[in-house]
Amino acid sequence: MKIHDTTFSKAVTKLRDSDSIMREIIDAVGPCTLRIDTSPFRMLIRAVTGQQLSVAAAHTIWTRFIEINGTKRVSPSSLSRITDPELRQVGISGAKVRSIRGIQNAFAHGDLSIPQLRALSDANIKKALCELRGIGPWTADMFLMFGLGRLNVFPIGDLGLRNAIGEFYGCGERPDRTTMYDIGDRWSPFRTIATWYCWRGLDALRTGHINHD
Repeated sequence: MKIHDTTFSKAVTKLRDSDSIMREIIDAVGPCTLRIDTSPFRMLIRAVTGQQLSVAAAHTIWTRFIEINGTKRVSPSSLSRITDPELRQVGISGAKVRSIRGIQNAFAHGDLSIPQLRALSDANIKKALCELRGIGPWTADMFLMFGLGRLNVFPIGDLGLRNAIGEFYGCGERPDRTTMYDIGDRWSPFRTIATWYCWRGLDALRTGHINHD
């Protein structure tokens, strides 16, 4: 699911006007193609399976998971038909299996629901999700960004974002949280879009599409 073009246009205008470095990244990367998963529950499960993995490894495991799920539709019901050994066999760790089961049970028993979460603020969604086993701020941020399409998420614990800020803003390899928040404040209320551009900007840098000194 794509965010409305008008929203992208407004976000890009704001980011370009408020941050000259972000303007350079946007010019190099081009139009924002960030997409929101049509199934927030599926996105939450995918975020858990991808914790602390490279993009390539996470993609491989998710592809295997979808194969044993038998459909791209992921739900508490579909998860109940998959055994723990089957989840382990596709490369999901034991700790993540326990986390997935906790999510499955919370949604199956009505402790959480997507309509309920949609009605909450970003902070309260993170609080509710982080009460579940194995879900921390990063996973909750990914859910907010790619499951619910919240536009002002700043995943400060994301390694890619930290690396991008260090690289493009001259902060070194490990910018501190205060520095990151100061830069992120320039991007509000579109920090999700800016984060996406930071990720794509790193990709462009690696492939030589950005010349950065």
